[in-house]
Amino acid sequence: MKTLVRAGLAVVPAAIVAIGLAGAANAQDASLVGIGTKWCNPVIGWTGQVPGGVDARTANGGYVIHQGSYPCPPEAAAPAVAPVAQVQNEYLVFFDWDKSVVTPAADRVIGDAVAAISKSGGARIHVVGHTDSSGSPAYNQRLSIRRADAVKKALVAKGIPAANVTTEGKGEGQLLVQTGPNVREPSNRRAQILPRGVNAPSS
Repeated sequence: MKTLVRAGLAVVPAAIVAIGLAGAANAQDASLVGIGTKWCNPVIGWTGQVPGGVDARTANGGYVIHQGSYPCPPEAAAPAVAPVAQVQNEYLVFFDWDKSVVTPAADRVIGDAVAAISKSGGARIHVVGHTDSSGSPAYNQRLSIRRADAVKKALVAKGIPAANVTTEGKGEGQLLVQTGPNVREPSNRRAQILPRGVNAPSS
């Protein structure tokens, strides 16, 4: 319990504090008053404005302390807040030649996309499948749709509602690396994961 001293003012001369402390057994060292230490349970003064009073201070701004005062323990540092993953405009996953199976590397990218989208409040996702130029255009169109569907299945398995994911296939119509016909180019065997919605990029 704090000792109350009716000082009339919150600012008290340091000499008065020193005299009062000198005669008190086990009193705090007067030399510590006003030397940067934050004191708990100091003397309370009256200002006539603050209900219950405020901490009384010495002329040099230090705390007015008494026998029951003690240096306040250090305040615990606030726990670090982990940054929220930012949703990217686009996530790319790649496929083996003539395959629509999600590879382990692609699955990790899909996991990153789901984590970021979920933490940002969720969003609708559009998945676009692509192929390279090897094979016929008709076959590649079907393959690109299978790739998009495979990515959607992986997204749903990781917690994205199926209703929030749309898909389409572009076949060999939008090559990432421009090549001639019938070229096996790994960079073109891909699917785009495109987040859409209030908390996701709009382009």
